[in-house]
Amino acid sequence: MEIYDEKSFDTDLDDDETDQTDDYILPRLSFDEKLTAHRNNRLNETFGQKNFPFQFQSNKQIRINNNTLVPLRCKIPYNNRRIHIYENSCHMLDIAIDWQLRSLLFHDHITVLDRSFSLNEIRAFATAIEANLESLTLSSVGLTTRSIHILCQGLKKCIHLNLLDLSCNKLSKESFQLLVNIINRFSSLHYLSLANCGIQDSYGRSIGDLCRHRRLIEIDLSGNEFEDMACILIGGALTENICLIDLNLSWNFIRSYASIALFRGCEVNKTLKEFDISWSNLGYDGSVALRRVLIINQFLQRLNISNCNIDRTSAKLISEGLEKNSILQKIDLSFNPLTTYGVHDIVQALNHKKSAVSILDISVGLIIYLIFILINFICVSMV
Repeated sequence: MEIYDEKSFDTDLDDDETDQTDDYILPRLSFDEKLTAHRNNRLNETFGQKNFPFQFQSNKQIRINNNTLVPLRCKIPYNNRRIHIYENSCHMLDIAIDWQLRSLLFHDHITVLDRSFSLNEIRAFATAIEANLESLTLSSVGLTTRSIHILCQGLKKCIHLNLLDLSCNKLSKESFQLLVNIINRFSSLHYLSLANCGIQDSYGRSIGDLCRHRRLIEIDLSGNEFEDMACILIGGALTENICLIDLNLSWNFIRSYASIALFRGCEVNKTLKEFDISWSNLGYDGSVALRRVLIINQFLQRLNISNCNIDRTSAKLISEGLEKNSILQKIDLSFNPLTTYGVHDIVQALNHKKSAVSILDISVGLIIYLIFILINFICVSMV
């Protein structure tokens, strides 16, 4: 080392220290990171034109980029447009073309059941669907919150959609609210099924907003987890709805007080013709509310209250409502512990000139009761 102007500097080029340079070593990317970077380059068509290392992108930005439709920049021919969009999307995402799904894109009515969709498969499919799509069924395809978000972006283009079935897909609160916002935009949607989607009371006002839609005539919400709050919201929506004809709420956690809220909505509603609340627990309070509906409502034609724990006392209350009803055409009371006295009350109530009931189902419940009586008789005789 030499000293010059009180500053030390090294003029010995042969020192060992000068040979040890601090070279920057680029980090090695894992296979998944390389694959994601490659797909990112293909989507953005940046193939080395922009020198932005993939690892400098934040995780939030990467997730945002992956939650959008595929940005196609090539010219798409008009003939078989959906097919070309789907093929180009699969090419951009580096995924194999599903030839069964590709064949469905020729039609305006698409139905896919019991198969799993990856996130990129949903991206390619949602990019391909267009305005002339009339019905879409994606039942039990393993939709997630991210895939629902992408699907909703594609559904925005489907202004002529008439039927939407997303049953048997677990919906989170976020994805359900997003779906409701999209569904409320459709002016031609008439049939909706969100059965077995795990929708809960905690999902809030969106449940009521869904039943307040001004174009839907059939809604299937069976097999969910509705309790008191959801039924209060649905009952309030029924008082305002002016087009709903068929409502299915079977296989939910509906108990006596929740059923009261639903039946109060049915009292005022003037369009509902078919109501399914089977596999619930009406109890005494629910039967009282149902009696009032049967007396006041002049529009309900088909009622399913099978397996609702309707005993002899509840059957007596329902029969009092049936005596004054001249509109109801079909009532299903199967799988209920009616007893012979309850069955007698129901049949006697329908045995009047004004009754319009042509189909009465009281099967199984009476049979089970008779078998129970027979078993008791055998046990007593053996003693």
